[in-house]
Amino acid sequence: MAGSERCGSGCEARRAAAWAVSESEPEPESEPEPRGPGAAAAAATGSPSAEGPAGRPRRRRVPGEAAARRRERERRKEQQALEKRRRREEAAAWQLLRPERCLRLMEVCADPGLLKDPGSDAWVKILSSLDCKYSFEPQAIPCSITWRRNMPNTLSSPDGPMVKTEEEKEVLVLVEPEDFLKRLFSLTQSFVNAPSASQPDLNQVLPLAGLEGSSTKTYSLAVVGLDAYRRRNQEQGRQQALSPGKQRPSSQPGPELSMTQEEILEALVVLQLWGNMEVLFLDTWQEFGQHVSALTKAIAKRPYKRQLESQELPFCAAGAWASGVRVEKDGTGLWQVWKRQIQQFNRVSPATAAAIAEAYPSPSLLLQAYQECSTEDEKRLLLSDIPVKSDISGKDRCIGPDLSRRIYLFMVSTDPDLVLDLST
Repeated sequence: MAGSERCGSGCEARRAAAWAVSESEPEPESEPEPRGPGAAAAAATGSPSAEGPAGRPRRRRVPGEAAARRRERERRKEQQALEKRRRREEAAAWQLLRPERCLRLMEVCADPGLLKDPGSDAWVKILSSLDCKYSFEPQAIPCSITWRRNMPNTLSSPDGPMVKTEEEKEVLVLVEPEDFLKRLFSLTQSFVNAPSASQPDLNQVLPLAGLEGSSTKTYSLAVVGLDAYRRRNQEQGRQQALSPGKQRPSSQPGPELSMTQEEILEALVVLQLWGNMEVLFLDTWQEFGQHVSALTKAIAKRPYKRQLESQELPFCAAGAWASGVRVEKDGTGLWQVWKRQIQQFNRVSPATAAAIAEAYPSPSLLLQAYQECSTEDEKRLLLSDIPVKSDISGKDRCIGPDLSRRIYLFMVSTDPDLVLDLST
């Protein structure tokens, strides 16, 4: 009996606890049964419902969508491959245009008429010393020199040409002194007969009327030995004047020899302004070869310089000496930057800039020192007594009032047009 009583009391306690739990926790509502033909079919077959866990309808795949995605991925890969190839080819072309390599792509084309003079061997020797090709072939203008650039065509197809030849716009024409003076004299005579507002006929100096593509070219003339030719003819004229009986009709000097220096300069100005034509006077064939060499190098470096100008900040020089001062995260290098800023003033040596930077290691400390000064004259002369050590003479000197005034005005002035250096 006692055992049964004990069991009964324990069972009743457990029932009370169960009833307490059931009363504190509501019964979960039964999930609604799926409705619709799709749900009935899914329930009958045991397959998952067409709806997602949140009740959203599952997106159906469009026929051919996988193939379209695959084609899009292939197209992107091809574009990336083409972009990488283009960058490699541009880098290779850029390497060819570097100053140490660009001269090898040039070819100097000279007219065979330039070899008739006995002294032409001097300029041909200079031409052969260049690291470029040269050839002698007939040109559109006699006794002229043109330039070609033979660029490897990296973008060409396998069956296409591997070298792309480009004609440069510069044309150098060699004119004999006698012929040059005759052309200038004809040009000056056209000034007299033509109206003042008319355009001069430059074909009398360089006939380009029937030449194809002449408008896209830049022409320059070279005359070798003009002064020697004029002195020689003037000497012959004086000798004939002293002995008029020995004078021959064929040896009569032409009217072009009577042109003064002012008339020649006037004709040269007309060529420069109206025809953009430069005339170079040389004394020897050696100078002519040096001019051809310098002009060839300048033409060869033109694409490299044009590429540099198209980049950002083209005025920044290359090299470690122009790279500035490196400033670390802990501030190391700021003192060197401050010293170089002071050194940018006119007539300031590195020793002077170092002396100022040692006295005031930062711009803020210098501004603080200016604020502590009581008068304007004291601010201007604040840096004048700082000693500067000289490595040459061994004697110390001071900054001086002029530089002290300039630095003070630079630090405190708000006028952007203020002239700091009065000696300029």
